[in-house]
Amino acid sequence: MSSKKQFYYIVNFIIRIILAVVVFLLFLHSIFSTSFMGWVDKEDGSLQSRTLNIADSPWKHLLILLLITFILVLFRTISAKRRTDIKEEVGIIGKDERVPSYENRKKYVGMVGIIAFVGIVAAAVWILVTRFLPGSDPSKVCNVASQWMAGDFSAFDEGQYLFCYPFQSGIVLFYYLLSKVFGDGNYVAMQFVNLAALTAFYYLLFKIFSRFWKWEKKVLLISYLALILWAPLMFYVTYLYGILPGMACSIGAAYLAVCYLETRKWWYMFPAALLMGIATVLKMNCLIYLIAIGCFLVYDAIDILFISKQKGKKWIVSLAFVAAMGLGVYGCNQATNAYVEHLSGYEMPEGEVMLSWVVMGLSEAPNAPGNYNGYIGNVFFDNHFDTELATEQSKADLKNIIKRMIKSPIDSGVTFFARKTAYQWNDPTFIAMERMEGRKSTIAVSAQVRSLIEGKGRVILSVILNTVQTVILTGMLFYLLFTRKSSNLNELLVAVVFLGGFLFHMVWESSPSYTFPYFVLLIPYAVKGFAEYGRWAEQAYRWVAESSAEQKKQDMKKWFSKKNTPVIGAVAVILVLLILFAQTNLFDRTIALDDGADAWRQFYQMQDNISE
Repeated sequence: MSSKKQFYYIVNFIIRIILAVVVFLLFLHSIFSTSFMGWVDKEDGSLQSRTLNIADSPWKHLLILLLITFILVLFRTISAKRRTDIKEEVGIIGKDERVPSYENRKKYVGMVGIIAFVGIVAAAVWILVTRFLPGSDPSKVCNVASQWMAGDFSAFDEGQYLFCYPFQSGIVLFYYLLSKVFGDGNYVAMQFVNLAALTAFYYLLFKIFSRFWKWEKKVLLISYLALILWAPLMFYVTYLYGILPGMACSIGAAYLAVCYLETRKWWYMFPAALLMGIATVLKMNCLIYLIAIGCFLVYDAIDILFISKQKGKKWIVSLAFVAAMGLGVYGCNQATNAYVEHLSGYEMPEGEVMLSWVVMGLSEAPNAPGNYNGYIGNVFFDNHFDTELATEQSKADLKNIIKRMIKSPIDSGVTFFARKTAYQWNDPTFIAMERMEGRKSTIAVSAQVRSLIEGKGRVILSVILNTVQTVILTGMLFYLLFTRKSSNLNELLVAVVFLGGFLFHMVWESSPSYTFPYFVLLIPYAVKGFAEYGRWAEQAYRWVAESSAEQKKQDMKKWFSKKNTPVIGAVAVILVLLILFAQTNLFDRTIALDDGADAWRQFYQMQDNISE
């Protein structure tokens, strides 16, 4: 094996193994339990919002996967026979079907347009039938933007919103500028800007995978449709917090990086740098995209310089691409800060300490592990808004948390991260409904819409999405397994963004509304995974149905040969360990989370005080 292949194999193997471990963990959570936001009684008799878990049935999910397997095999068998009959009829057996005709290309483009139109119409209808006003954090941002419209920049005064969170100035400026265009308080128009960003995100993600799977037109179309149909993302179109515009700009930068890696056209770095800069102005955690893209560009430079040893300076361009995006982030943020200072007359404050978010992310909170608990504000206020003193206290508190976890790794470490992971990733709606529940509207919202948000419609949707979540995670595992020999490492770039989001929010402030932008990235991989699994399942069916007894005997000997013994042994050991682990109390405290009958009644809205 050449050094180039060895290098590729090692990097590909490491990325896929880490992804497989993370996705398999989420898969176990998904089939054994379901998370949702419920209510618990406080000591004073009042109710406290709290993430709860109910037991799920792994057998139900496995039966659904078996049904999908049956459908895939049946569909592929019928389609294969139909294609063979048609080719025999017109006499084109042996023709390369991958070469698309003009008519097929035209039909394909038309289908893409139809799917995009469906997504636009669905989100537009949702905006118009809800017409929600901002709530929670978006309300704070939009209120500050309204203050700016009135010439009031007191949000920068000591102890006020932008004094504490100056990094939010970019989002506030964004909505301030939109207010200049659409008018102050025109939140429906701003939600349509969200819709434009959502449409761009869908399309650009689709275009990225079109670069990877050029001949897989059906996979691409189904992926695009699956993205549109994944309801939680569409529901966030009413959430004015810069998330969707940030996602659109970030995926745009990723698309341009993929174009560069494929075509070697250096000028892609400039629009990529601008988009990456704008993305981080809107949402600072878009830096995860920058890190993921940077990793692949650095890999490319190492491969060119040391492994392939290609002539020329292509490796310099790859590193320059990384540097350009870094400069884009720095330049856009500096330009934004300078303009805000000019506009407001205030000097940009240092704000609350970023390390305090890590402390909060590793602490318990009323709503959920790692969720907002007021620590970031308290440590800043208690130290009289002195950033240096707040940093020192945050460091001391972080050390105490680490010491506690080391002293009690199970009770304070493993179970904490398990519950935090369930809260962030195992709610099938990703709290999209909670983000709309209780918000005021400029119209009388219909009973059907209210039911979908907080009534029986929500229960039905949650049950459906619970199954969809397991299917997506299963498809991702199939992708990692069946495409392990892929020769294009760049296919994993989007998956590494997901991995970065998972690792980042393990220690940062937790919320499903922060993690859904990463979960949605798994959908195209899941579709591809099931396509590959379908091919394998069809071959397995044909082997069972058509192979002779002697052929089966020979194949069995080949599969269980010494060459495959390590793989078979590893799989057997993993299965045995899982079975043994499932019998322990720790399994119930980390995977099969269950808060009892009251939580079950809340999820299915069996209580009288739940809205119908």
